[in-house]
Amino acid sequence: MIKALITDLDGTILFNDAFPEVVREGINTLIKNGVKVYIASGRMLSSIYHYHRMLGLDTPIIAYNGAMIGDKDLNIIYHNPIEYSLWYQIFNMLLEEDLQINLYFNDSLYIFRKNGYGGNYPIQNKVPAFFVDKIEDLPELPTTKVLGIGDPDIVRKVQVQLKERYNSNLYITTSSPTYLEIMNRDVSKGRALSILSSITGISVSEMAGLGDSFNDLELIMDSGFGITFDNAPLELKENADYVTGLSSPEGFREVVDFILWKNLY
Repeated sequence: MIKALITDLDGTILFNDAFPEVVREGINTLIKNGVKVYIASGRMLSSIYHYHRMLGLDTPIIAYNGAMIGDKDLNIIYHNPIEYSLWYQIFNMLLEEDLQINLYFNDSLYIFRKNGYGGNYPIQNKVPAFFVDKIEDLPELPTTKVLGIGDPDIVRKVQVQLKERYNSNLYITTSSPTYLEIMNRDVSKGRALSILSSITGISVSEMAGLGDSFNDLELIMDSGFGITFDNAPLELKENADYVTGLSSPEGFREVVDFILWKNLY
């Protein structure tokens, strides 16, 4: 029995800052049939909240790839950040490359060295930001996430360097070719499922995880039923329990049909 769908946002159900009708209809169908719908995204909690309200959801929100969970009123109910001493080392590595560096403190955004790949980040994510150009202007506090934004070739290079040096101490992934996401080593969307389970009483085995990018791999692997689309990376499709025949967003109708079929039979 699938009691909950935990779905990624961008590229999975959200396209060009809007929800296609097939997604809206599908989510409404799931809810009418008793299936709870939750959003799990790499975005900030306050950014996800905007879309959460658009869909009329009242469920907890998994933000920052699982480093933070908030309730429907934006109260933080779980948080697992990177300590200052560690993120400062990462910051200095990113500083050597032509990357914009985003840091997040208690769901407030600080942007260091704005560039063409990420300069519109606050507008795109519908959140305010502090633009700083001095390291001294950054809070000496734990950060929920470090995000490096830039040319895909540089992102790939830095990802390899970080994994060689910090792989056992950090969770390092990409949510797009230009976004390098760095979190606490105990963080992932998959790990967040157990926290969500303790909050909701729904077993992880009764959760379906849906995503389309590399930061969704653990969500797909660790949920009771991992689902992805035909146009997802091969690694996701190899680890999913169900792969749609259509690409996203059209494939979302197949996702809904699969869940309803599993619950019927």
